[in-house]
Amino acid sequence: MRQNKLQSVLCAGLAILLFSMSAVARLPIAVRADGGESVALRGATVVTVTGATIQKGTVIIRNGLIESVGEDIAIPADARVIEAAGLTIYPGFFDSYTSLGIQAPAAAPGAGAIGGGRGQGAQTPPTTGSGLQPEVSVVDQLQVAPTTFESQRAAGITTALTGPRGGVFQGRSAVINLGDDSVDKLIIKTPFSLNVGFGGARGTYPGSLMGVFSFLRQSLLDARHYQEEWRRYRVSPRGATRPELNKSMEALQPVIDGEMPVIFNVSTVREMKRAIALAEEFNLKYILNGGLQSYQIADYLKSKNATVLLSLSFPQKPAGLEDPESESLRTLRERAEAPTAAAALSKAGVNFAFTSGGLTRPGDFIVNTQRAIQAGLSKEEALKALTIYPARIFGLQEQLGSIEKGKIANLVLTTGDVFDRNTIVRHVFVDGRKFDIKAPEGPAGGRPGAGGPSGVRGPNGARGRGVTPPPQ
Repeated sequence: MRQNKLQSVLCAGLAILLFSMSAVARLPIAVRADGGESVALRGATVVTVTGATIQKGTVIIRNGLIESVGEDIAIPADARVIEAAGLTIYPGFFDSYTSLGIQAPAAAPGAGAIGGGRGQGAQTPPTTGSGLQPEVSVVDQLQVAPTTFESQRAAGITTALTGPRGGVFQGRSAVINLGDDSVDKLIIKTPFSLNVGFGGARGTYPGSLMGVFSFLRQSLLDARHYQEEWRRYRVSPRGATRPELNKSMEALQPVIDGEMPVIFNVSTVREMKRAIALAEEFNLKYILNGGLQSYQIADYLKSKNATVLLSLSFPQKPAGLEDPESESLRTLRERAEAPTAAAALSKAGVNFAFTSGGLTRPGDFIVNTQRAIQAGLSKEEALKALTIYPARIFGLQEQLGSIEKGKIANLVLTTGDVFDRNTIVRHVFVDGRKFDIKAPEGPAGGRPGAGGPSGVRGPNGARGRGVTPPPQ
């Protein structure tokens, strides 16, 4: 009798223990902010971008997505409510061309060699040098730590196209969210493009603009010939010598088939026109990145149906210039007119989005957008160039770029109109995860990013050297 009672107690204890272990195993899913818990941002001005602005709106976030948005919507019982009265909510901003999160690449052993194709008249020299390998992927170079994108988030930037830089064939890019998760969780789309530069190689071929275009053209011809060789072999392999596999030529196949766009890094009118001519010769999908002189040929770009990732890294007065009169009139004119490019592209109907263009301080991204507005761009167009326009260019308009049900919860919470010089970023959400922006340290203007009369807009948001503040 006593033994039976003891067995009953032991069995009951074991059942309780197993149930507890099962419950504990389920806990991480239940308590993670992006794993089921709902967050409600209540009482803010919600700028949806693609729809009407909602006064005293509410945005519900669950599982990293926007569950609902509106003025009078029910807040779920499990929601963690964040009172956002007095704040303005925008979709997260895009930086449409960067090298964020990339470590210096090392030469890949055994990589394919451009020029390895056997096209008739091939002149491209074999090489495995860095910057001449289209097979290089940014995904293999990304390294993210918790603070890697901290400065970008402080400027409201939540998404970026990032890719290798340097050389001619710079490699394949990816669109990533600027959170602090592991790399595989941050990637939204890869590969997006093959990035191409016109800078040439120092001390070796191709070392000039003419040499770069010759190199690119011959590489594309070689890629066509390589494709045709493999096509013939696959149709009739018996008795035929199998073509040699070449990683670089393989990487160019989606480019010459028009499946992957090429992003040409161009600045001058000459470079833009040459890039377009090359793209038309080989029927490539293409995007122009940089485009500082695009205001000079906006109508031409529209006639070519070109897309421009417009740099906000405007030309600056050289530091330590002793004789201001030593600068040419052309240099002065280009520096003055660069901020007008966005308005010119918008007026001509050219598809465009903004890129930081190598700005050393992420806060300049919005400050220089303000300068573009002062130069004639409407605020509505400026906001779209930071949000929905790049989302459309990258084929992500169903996921990002506006505040709509079902889209990724990338959001920016500011103290007011983002283009007001006194507005600062309070919080951002990336994939539904909230990041609080640190308050400026010290007196206004005493730290990079501090607010103040200079027009800097918040933590880590200082203007770069030589950036002129918008008129007051």
